[in-house]
Amino acid sequence: MNKKKRPSHVVIGLGNEIMGDDGLGIVAAKKIGRLLKDVSEVEVISLPWAGFYLLDELIARKKVAIVDCFQTLKNPPGTIFRLDEKDFRGSVRLNSFHDIDYLTVLELGRRLGHEMPSKISIWGIEGEIVNEFSEEISPGLYVSIDQVVQEVLEFFDLEIIFEA
Repeated sequence: MNKKKRPSHVVIGLGNEIMGDDGLGIVAAKKIGRLLKDVSEVEVISLPWAGFYLLDELIARKKVAIVDCFQTLKNPPGTIFRLDEKDFRGSVRLNSFHDIDYLTVLELGRRLGHEMPSKISIWGIEGEIVNEFSEEISPGLYVSIDQVVQEVLEFFDLEIIFEA
């Protein structure tokens, strides 16, 4: 059986589309996915959970961009954070009481002998309303989503013209 090799790069949008701004990562990933539909070396996926789900998606990747909603309660809604693998406090999905957290995902993958990404960057967007049922993103946050989309495209060195 010939198993298809997965792309070496991945964009992962984290979130829950029915919890208001918690869906920011998913909305950003969908926009990126539409722009990259013809780019075979970058896969774009959405995940409602991190933990073990994230581990499966990181294995054998070279470059990873993760987009998530943050809620620090210290910054205005729409504030964008660009973080590396060791500094992601405030993420709604990458810290978990019910699953393994992000740093544990990376360490577990390495200890199990999996090839883990050499370059990971995390974009967080400060959400406004993340704990109410809604399929709507707060209107003022779309500008931040568009900025993150552009930054992710630049992260992958892709010269795609993006217009919000």
